[in-house]
Amino acid sequence: MKLPKNTINIRITIDQDTDHYDIGAEQSLSPMMSEEQHQFYLDALNGLVGKLKTELSSFAFHGSLLREITVLREIIDNDGEIDFEPDEELVDAVREKRSAKILEFKKKLH
Repeated sequence: MKLPKNTINIRITIDQDTDHYDIGAEQSLSPMMSEEQHQFYLDALNGLVGKLKTELSSFAFHGSLLREITVLREIIDNDGEIDFEPDEELVDAVREKRSAKILEFKKKLH
């Protein structure tokens, strides 16, 4: 399939049995593009492919953080609050008034 003009495609092909993957890319940058612009996008493409080949797990980690943020945002938007369950150690410290281990935060009055 022919790429539309000024398009860059990055492809990750996965062998699910061996968990091996291959990174591929193709581009259809216009010959009418300025040399500086053309070189910039080729460099960006090469950089992306290089990073994907060596740091795919880092991308996956960032993706998991974004997924978790989405889940938390949905909780906040739907419920309006996040349930907080204090650790037993905190409850005991508050009960015993061990203030050396507890920081007090004053509420801001606006």
